[in-house]
Amino acid sequence: MFRLIFLMVATVSMAGCADSRTAERRESQASDIVHTTAKKTEHGFRKAGGHLQKFFTGEDTITK
Repeated sequence: MFRLIFLMVATVSMAGCADSRTAERRESQASDIVHTTAKKTEHGFRKAGGHLQKFFTGEDTITK
């Protein structure tokens, strides 16, 4: 009986570890997605701003 209870407790605790690792991995992936999206957005705005500046002033100092 004691062995059965021990195995059940061990199984439940290992399942909890796997869930926390999965949660940490998901948080890391979400953070990477946010960082990548922000970087792409900033690059796009700088590129568009450079084109507009060149169109209006003849110089492009934003993208440099």
